[in-house]
Amino acid sequence: MEVIYRLEKDLPLEEVAELYRVAGWMSADEEPTGLAPMLQNSFAVQAAFEAGTGRLLGMMRALSDGCSDAYLLDLVVRPEARRKGIGREIVEHLAEYLKSLGVEWIVCIGAPGTKEFYDTTNGKTMEGFVPWRFGNPQDNS
Repeated sequence: MEVIYRLEKDLPLEEVAELYRVAGWMSADEEPTGLAPMLQNSFAVQAAFEAGTGRLLGMMRALSDGCSDAYLLDLVVRPEARRKGIGREIVEHLAEYLKSLGVEWIVCIGAPGTKEFYDTTNGKTMEGFVPWRFGNPQDNS
């Protein structure tokens, strides 16, 4: 499968919704109304498309000030396109773009079970650092 990678915020919202539903981040009956502002307000969105069809295969967003710090989030790849290096390429392309702007502090918090995947990227575990979560009313811990 030939894949085209590009930075793009104007993604087909229903295809983004499909990706988020497959990932469990949206319910099947949830309308994708919040996706357009989420994409537009991201600093950058790296997407992967199937050559020929233009079908969205995967994506990841970056929140950043554009000069110092960036947070990578929401990496998602269609199940049938996984284990083909697409996710790794999405991460690497997005990180390289940010580095080209002079962003030095680029972080991502991997969900449980994703360490093996992130170990295939150029990212490194941040020994001694502890992620903190603020403002989630559903989190009782």
